[in-house]
Amino acid sequence: MTGYFRRPAGVKDYLPPKVRKKRRIEKEIVDVFEKWGYEEVVAPSFEYLETFAKTGKPGFTEKVFKFFDRHGEAMALRPDITTSIARMVATHYSNHDAPLRFYYLANVFRFQEPRKGRDQEFYQIGGELIGIPGLDADVEIILLASYMLEQIGIKNFLINIGHTKFLEGLLDELDEPVLKDRIAQAIKEKNFVWLKNLIETSDLRTDIKRTFLALPGFYGGAEILDKLIEFSLNEKCTAAVSELKRLWSMLKQFNNIQLTFDPGLARGIDYYTGIVFEIYSPKSGFPLGGGGRYDSLLDKFNGSRPATGFALTEDVILAVLEQDMEDVYDPYYLYYEPEQYIEAFHKAQELRKNGYIVKMMPADKDI
Repeated sequence: MTGYFRRPAGVKDYLPPKVRKKRRIEKEIVDVFEKWGYEEVVAPSFEYLETFAKTGKPGFTEKVFKFFDRHGEAMALRPDITTSIARMVATHYSNHDAPLRFYYLANVFRFQEPRKGRDQEFYQIGGELIGIPGLDADVEIILLASYMLEQIGIKNFLINIGHTKFLEGLLDELDEPVLKDRIAQAIKEKNFVWLKNLIETSDLRTDIKRTFLALPGFYGGAEILDKLIEFSLNEKCTAAVSELKRLWSMLKQFNNIQLTFDPGLARGIDYYTGIVFEIYSPKSGFPLGGGGRYDSLLDKFNGSRPATGFALTEDVILAVLEQDMEDVYDPYYLYYEPEQYIEAFHKAQELRKNGYIVKMMPADKDI
């Protein structure tokens, strides 16, 4: 095969059977969004690089596909949609005080080493709730994501919840910047062997070492929240645990939701500021999706207001569902001789008006 027919690494071809399943799932999800009062937005495929640079730490722009326009301005393919929506809100809704509920279906691009579960282009379906502070919005977003998964046929899943302020509080106790960054990276990557080595070879206070070494063991039901209080090194940690407890008291009213708590949960985007979550299915080794609160993101666009949201990774959802999904496609094949084309065309139109899928086929062709 020549180079002209090569497909780039980290992207996929979607052929008709898979596309039909993809569209069926999207249709059901859109129906849920619309009934919950969310309105669709369509973001540009690319923005100024500085738009995305506002949201990440130094080095974040190395993870995006960059190019220059004809005027020499640095551009980037969107690595996520939430940042574009924050920019859109600041641009078009600066004087709009009422809460905003948006949803989107879009492909995003990440400049990263392709491997299983980590493509360079993938599809997200997400919702954003902007303008409501406090736990009411967090609960709505978690319930919306949960209800949506149930509606499309995923009944068995787990929502893992954390709080960025708890981790921030722990890291605030570290004075040495390099060690602080390495510990944060180890926690984000769930590399607890590296974390243990960093802590044990440091000269940190005993209570700090004790807390970080205990962190991997803090995973489970609501019972761990009481234990976390003992390991809260400052008021920021204590406030985060208190908020997680209040969230639990609200979500436990809904019996169909399976929850776990993980104070070491660190989402991959750096703009989260509070409660964060990821959703897992036993049928997949990768998260179905996740989200969280990002109250400070709009500040970067001079449009300060609270916000939270989530995104589902469509390829992971398809992988979980498609084995049990039938490809419901049954077209009507209308064969015709060349001299009968016009008559056959009119017949096809009549059938289409009656709801049939019609494919016109020359009589000498096989399906």
